[in-house]
Amino acid sequence: MIIHSFETLLNDYSKFDDSMLINRTRVPIYPLIANQITRKFNITEGTAIDVGAGPASLSIAMARITHLDIYAMDISREMLEIAQKSIEKNSLKKRITLIAGDVNQMPFQDEFADLIFSRGSMFFWKDLSNSFKEIYRVLKPGGAGYIGGGFGSAVLRRKVKEEFKHTEGKTCQKPPKIQVDALEIAVLEAGITDYLLINDESGLWVLFEKTG
Repeated sequence: MIIHSFETLLNDYSKFDDSMLINRTRVPIYPLIANQITRKFNITEGTAIDVGAGPASLSIAMARITHLDIYAMDISREMLEIAQKSIEKNSLKKRITLIAGDVNQMPFQDEFADLIFSRGSMFFWKDLSNSFKEIYRVLKPGGAGYIGGGFGSAVLRRKVKEEFKHTEGKTCQKPPKIQVDALEIAVLEAGITDYLLINDESGLWVLFEKTG
């Protein structure tokens, strides 16, 4: 079932294990972002790819509220091992397939996926333009991409910062920065024309659909 209210996400932590919570804080950003992706594009069946999946937190959140078959792709073998444990813990082995791969040369055929999403990995891509070209290549006509990074809302962004203040003096690690102009150029160079660029307290995101 899709969660529709921030209040539920913020108050009912019993539904979320550690794979859903960012950096061990009690802030369930992945269910929120999964809900936003699903509500934006209404793609709940078919094939999806989580690019730079890390521990597969967003894959797990998406699997819980859709019927998508999800490929969680990451370049790091260590991350894939961590993801495997999280997937098994959530009893999602039949729904989420782990695959080693680089966004610059994705191990998928043309027009393979209905939905491609990613949180956090974009900031580490060596070639933004080529990465978006690969994502666009792998998307089916009519498919959609939801790529970027952030906490999903200003409310959760503040809560993450508050949580870190009370967690042994830790600070929230910030990813490398991407200039918004450079990101938009990369998207256009990839041949993506039907897109929305979001740059606010929810994060930096590119949402697009594949025409044709």
